[in-house]
This record gives sequence, structure tokens and C-alpha cells, in this order.
Amino acid sequence: MRLLGIPCRVVTNYQSAHDTNSNLAIDTYYADYGVKEKESKDSVWNYHVWVEGWMRRPDLAQDRRYDGWQALDPTPQEKSEGIFCCGPAPVSAILNGDTNLKYDVPFVFAAVNADCISWLVKRDGSMVNIHSDTSRIGQNISTKSVGSTKRMNITDSYKHTEGTKQERIIFQFAFARLETEKASGGGTSLSGDKVGNQTTGINNGSPETTTQTADQICSPTPPPQLLIRFEEVSKPVNGEDVNLNMILSSTSSVTRELSININAQAMKYTGQPAGNIFTKPMKTKLLPGKDLTIPILIPFLTYNKLMTECESINISAMITDQQKSDHVFLAENRIVLMNPPISITVPGEGRLNKEMIAEVQFMNPVKEILRDCSLTLSGSGLFNSEIITRLPDLLPNNRVRVKCGFVPYRSGERTLLVDFDCASFRDIKKSCRIIIGP
Repeated sequence: MRLLGIPCRVVTNYQSAHDTNSNLAIDTYYADYGVKEKESKDSVWNYHVWVEGWMRRPDLAQDRRYDGWQALDPTPQEKSEGIFCCGPAPVSAILNGDTNLKYDVPFVFAAVNADCISWLVKRDGSMVNIHSDTSRIGQNISTKSVGSTKRMNITDSYKHTEGTKQERIIFQFAFARLETEKASGGGTSLSGDKVGNQTTGINNGSPETTTQTADQICSPTPPPQLLIRFEEVSKPVNGEDVNLNMILSSTSSVTRELSININAQAMKYTGQPAGNIFTKPMKTKLLPGKDLTIPILIPFLTYNKLMTECESINISAMITDQQKSDHVFLAENRIVLMNPPISITVPGEGRLNKEMIAEVQFMNPVKEILRDCSLTLSGSGLFNSEIITRLPDLLPNNRVRVKCGFVPYRSGERTLLVDFDCASFRDIKKSCRIIIGP
């Protein structure tokens, strides 16, 4: 786009929703023992990236209301009118909930502002809405600042502040316009495909399907009778045991007998579970006016194999009041493991076409041998191609030190990137900036 003279910038959306059924909601299903009961077609990616291009939009409105930044996705997640593409969707239309427009405005609106709904799937197949989160999606929408590498937060250009009345009004407006378009028979799905006027069916504790309304999506969950929070005992580091506490408290004046199912799952970056790490059922009593602390320990040897290709661990707790079996509570905590430290140093001043030496150090932090180790170095203007170095097996608590020579062929500020991989860890990265003189 810049080659064509169109101003363009890269945008990152954290906690990015992928809504596949055009209802501005991300549906997650849990069995009554706490495990995600089935894989939902909806998902929440830990982040997704698209671009914005600055242009006029007289094709959408003559009053220029939709001029300015337009969201386009070069890596589209769904088909739009039969083709894998997305946009250009006016960012101003996304902000104002104009989901009746073409060019995938509803899909991008959902990506930054969908509601998350958790369903309990009972043994008879019926489903109950046990939790709604209206503020999880669309965190810290960012781009690079002009003239520097600092992050610029542009969340306010995509949606109104979470928790405000205006944000909920816009959400309800967007949902209503989307449903009107569907009912008219001319509507499009969030990906732009024709969907007719079929609304999504949900089950509220019985096999009967009911029609989903804007109020069901937009109304926040009532204040819980049981308060659940997670606290880290220590920072979660890949290679070490994960140690945290789940703390329960209640305003009830009587003792509550609780059935608890704690589950940990390895999560892909697309928000889908890759496998179950452990399940821990238990029964306990919560005394009135007292906090109950339940320790949760996830040993490294338990999660290691599943986490080599995953980004995070999802801890969920399904809690049932045994005196009132219809009182079911769900709490979730997403844990992102910090990588073991790796260092890179480049001594001396850089000069164009003069050899420099980079030194990389990494220590094995676990009590097992690291096998299939490799080190990859890259950098625009520093290397013509990636330099991959195969390393010997690394014993526990042993350190590897690698020196690599390179000849810069472009001057100015350059970034040197190092990436350590082995059978137990993936993508342990570090970068440093180098000034290359003439």
C-alpha cells in the first residue's frame, strides 16, 4: 500500500475475537467437571495483526464520515463473499457500531468488542449461561509511534472505554443493526457470506432452543454470590513448577458445602485447548466470613510436553453449591509462562563492512538434558540470511556460550535477533539494537 502511495500502518489487537457465527459473542462450553466440553468454532486469539490504510470512502458515504483509517487483514481468518479477504472496513464505522456496512465491518467489530459467554453443558445436553464477560476482548490495540519504536495505544479509535454506558449502547446498536440486516434477507455474516435470517439458538437449562436477543448478550452477569480470585505464589517461568492459590470468599452467613473441579489445559495461540494437563476434583466447606485458600501446583514435568507448542495455560475452576445444585460458578485464570533468560552482547562500535562479534549465553534451567538444541541469529542489514548453529546437548545447570561473526552491510540503527530452540523449549528470543556507522 505504501508503494501505491497509500499511508499504512500495522495494528495489533490483543485478546482478539474470532466470531464465526455472526452473533458478536464468543461462546465457550464447559462440562460440569470443569473441562472445556467441546471445541467451539469461536475462539479468542492471544493477539491478531492487521493493517490500516488511510483513504477516502465516497463509496460508503458522501459526507466523508468514513474517511480516514481503514482496517484490512492480509491474513484473513474467514471468507468474505466467497474469497479469503477482509476489509477495507472504516475504523470510524467500527467505533460507532455501523455493522450494516459492507467490507467486513461486523467481523472486525467482533474482533475488538465481542462478548465472551461461558456455557455449562449438562449431562442431558442442555446448556446454562454461567458467565458473561463484556470487557475481555480488544485489549491494548496498538501500533508503532511515528518516528520511534514506542507503542501507541489506539484502542479508543476502535471502541469506547470498556465499562462505560456508551460502550454498551454502541454494542447493542451494533447487534440490533446486524440482526435487522439478517432478518431482511440481505445481511452478511461477519465474514461477508450470506446467512439468511436464522438466529442462533441457545439452551437455558432445558433442551428447548430459544432465540438469542441483544439483552442476553449485553446484560452483564449479576454480582456473584461466591467470590473467586487467583494469586500467584511466584512468577510462572517455563522450566519451573507453576505455583498459585485460588481464594474463595462469600458474604453468606452460613457454611457452604462446595464441590470443586480444578482443571488446567495447555492453550494454543488461537485460544483452542491443545490438551489436558491435569484435573483435580475435591469437596470442601467455606465458612461464613472466612477466606478459603486452595493451593494449585503444576509441576514442570506435568506440563512440559504439552507446552512446547503452546502459548499459555488456562486454569479453570467449576464450583457447585451442594445445597443448591443450580448455583454453579466458573472462574478462569490464563497463565503465560515467562521464558528462561538468554543474553546477547555485541562489544565495540559497528562499522559498515567491518566484522563484528556477537556473543550469546544460555543456561539450562531444568533438571533434565536439553536435546536438539539450536541457535538462530538474524538481522536486516547484518545478515544476508539466517545463521543457524546446531548445539550439543546441554546438561542441567550448564551454560552454553556461542560467538558468531557477521559483517554489517547497511548503516544506521539495526536490530540483532537471537532465537534458542530445543526439544523442551521453543522460541526463547532476545534482541539488541546496534548502531552501524559508515
